[in-house]
Amino acid sequence: MAEGSPTSLLHLSITRWIADNFYLCEGCTVPRWLLYELYMESCGPHSKYQVNAATFGKLIRLVFPGLGTRRLGTRGNTRYHYDGIAIKKNSSFYARYCSLLSEKNTEQERFQYPWPEFSRFYLWEQELGKKYPYETVVLLANDYYSHCQDILHMVRKKELGKVEDCIMSFWRSLQPERIALMSLPDVCQLFKSYDRQLFKEMENILLHDFLEEVPVEHMKSIRLFSKNVELWLLNALEEFPLLLQTSKSKEVTVFMKRLRRKTDLSNMAKTMRTVLNSNSKVTVLRSDLHAVIDQGFLDVPGNLFQKKFSNPEELQNNIELKCLNDLMSLLAPSTDIRVLLNCVSSNLQAFVIQPSRNKEEFRKLASDFQLRWNFLLSAVSKAMTLNYADSFGSWHLFNLLLMDFVAHIFLSYIEEEGDESLWVAKQNESPVLWVYEPSPLWGYFAEEQPQANAPQTALMTLMQRQSNFGLSNVFPEF
Repeated sequence: MAEGSPTSLLHLSITRWIADNFYLCEGCTVPRWLLYELYMESCGPHSKYQVNAATFGKLIRLVFPGLGTRRLGTRGNTRYHYDGIAIKKNSSFYARYCSLLSEKNTEQERFQYPWPEFSRFYLWEQELGKKYPYETVVLLANDYYSHCQDILHMVRKKELGKVEDCIMSFWRSLQPERIALMSLPDVCQLFKSYDRQLFKEMENILLHDFLEEVPVEHMKSIRLFSKNVELWLLNALEEFPLLLQTSKSKEVTVFMKRLRRKTDLSNMAKTMRTVLNSNSKVTVLRSDLHAVIDQGFLDVPGNLFQKKFSNPEELQNNIELKCLNDLMSLLAPSTDIRVLLNCVSSNLQAFVIQPSRNKEEFRKLASDFQLRWNFLLSAVSKAMTLNYADSFGSWHLFNLLLMDFVAHIFLSYIEEEGDESLWVAKQNESPVLWVYEPSPLWGYFAEEQPQANAPQTALMTLMQRQSNFGLSNVFPEF
């Protein structure tokens, strides 16, 4: 090919167009079909100087040597993507790029940070684009989506200190017209869904399973980070419209409380393992529980723990007894705490969550169970106290874990449903679900390595906590 020929000049102009609009970006992908279609549109419909897709692919590799490709998408609907490049945000084709991706990428293909957990709400954006300027909506949604991915990228790399700058720079860079658009109720709802997804994924990265062994220092850093995220976000939004502030505040507060619950439960589980790993402690605890129940010290018929519930209505009225009975049957030396909590979770699913046909029915079933469950556990504690049971301290550790775990299951279910009306008391209405408050002792156990005599040391504080519980805390008529 002669230098200066029409063909060489054409190829030079194409490589310049590619370099002007795309850049190397590790972890990003661009659909191959989309890049070529964008190029074809830039040429115009009547241009005589267009190259075919194969030639265009060769020119891309002249600009980005060693550029790879990947097949992404669901089975039967995969497409090739260029791996390691992204479109520049200041490109004049950026809005059109987002528009084409939104229109044709019905399978929600990933073009940046290929992590399948974080989804793009293309159809929702299209609906909003019918009501407001389409390209403005898509551009804003794309920028916020990329912002969320940037945060997740930092959290995954454990660069938590960089998150503050990321949050501040994004919100301070927004133009007034974008802020006004984000503050509209229906648009705000879209970004609220992105926030829920962001915080949920951050939670999974930081503490996916609270039953895993996690260093104490990591726990402290998680709790501090969750508090800081709330502070950073509220500071960044200080001058923003109230609706936007309220929406962001709600989501980040739920994130912080959910992480606090999980870190509390993690600390409880870690301490309870010291009991379960002791054959003598488990044997004494199991013996004392059977003695308390068999000798009729509880305000419930002892035979309820031995009988099989053949009548569904009778079972529904005594499900908390069945839960305790199931736990006792599994309680043995070296029992994995995961087995015990899975037992509780399965019973809650079977007898509270699944039977609930609507939110009102769930409110009733959950509040009834939690009231009766905590009353039953308190009755066992009282009986052990009066009978000077040797396993008194071990039982109280187990008792606190069971109460807080049930509260966590119910609150997690409510949060997954995304209906705040379930857990925020309406005006002039008393709350039917307990407000989760972590047990005060677990902060101590998180900082100190569990000692063999920890159950007995904590005895008096635990007794005081139990005595503060009353029916009037849940229902005013009591």
